Amino acid sequence: MPVNGRKWDQRIARARELAETYPFARQILLFYSRLANFQKGSYLQYSSAICATGVPPVGRHGQDAHGTSLPAALDDIDLGHLLTRWRSFLSMIEAEAPSFLAGFARGLKASGFDAASALLRASWPANLPAAIETDAGAPRVGVQAAADPRPELSPFEHFCAHAFLQPYAEFLADHAEVPAPPFRRPCCPYCGSSPLVGVLRPEGEGARRSLVCSFCRSEWDYLRIACPACDERREEKLCVYASPKFEAVRVEACNTCRAYILTVDLAKNGLAVPEVDALAAIPLTFWADEKGYRKITRNVLCL
Repeated sequence: MPVNGRKWDQRIARARELAETYPFARQILLFYSRLANFQKGSYLQYSSAICATGVPPVGRHGQDAHGTSLPAALDDIDLGHLLTRWRSFLSMIEAEAPSFLAGFARGLKASGFDAASALLRASWPANLPAAIETDAGAPRVGVQAAADPRPELSPFEHFCAHAFLQPYAEFLADHAEVPAPPFRRPCCPYCGSSPLVGVLRPEGEGARRSLVCSFCRSEWDYLRIACPACDERREEKLCVYASPKFEAVRVEACNTCRAYILTVDLAKNGLAVPEVDALAAIPLTFWADEKGYRKITRNVLCL
């Protein structure tokens, strides 16, 4: 269970390195590095509270520190703790983000804590996956979202809430003991969110594929040849697009549901940090969008 900031340091350093490599992504990557630095501080604050007291710093809705799933909602204890960093988070966005986002953060800061509480509650994942086909080929029900009465958020609201909550969700996932699911699912076994990026790691004479959660950053094994959106497994329906500009990043798309995900191949570059390298590969995202594919999950910067 990680309790230090090493993984955050890796993300920050990789973003700064890629900002020098890819000038077209420089502004986004440098902003991400500053955001990740703030998120690191949040993550370490939660870890420090556990080290000092031996218990989670916030309410766990009846779960202990080793809960096997993300709490279904944020309660008043959660919010009271999280909101201590809300204004400083918005001040950082106001100072570091592009002008259009900085202006939105300024207005959000002026709206007060009641509005912040409502936004964070509305942004917390509430939907869990339905039954998924087993590896043995049992009937597939699919991933279904339960009816959600919460208001739809604007892209700026989603960005601010997601970026603020993500280190807390990652902290909870790091301190949970999640058993391996009985079959491979295209959604996070801890919080139920969809994947952000795929990862290929060398294994034997081939590669093992995993998915990284878009919210809590959990990573779990998935089928080597299958669509993480609709579970399509026919090879003729699945395609891969790569560019020499991005040695380790590629588009994996499905011609059945028209969804795609960026996948980072660590066999081609062991120094890659999947969520950061995928963020830098903006031309691949534009290419897939222009071809009519839809990204399974946009990253925190809506790319």
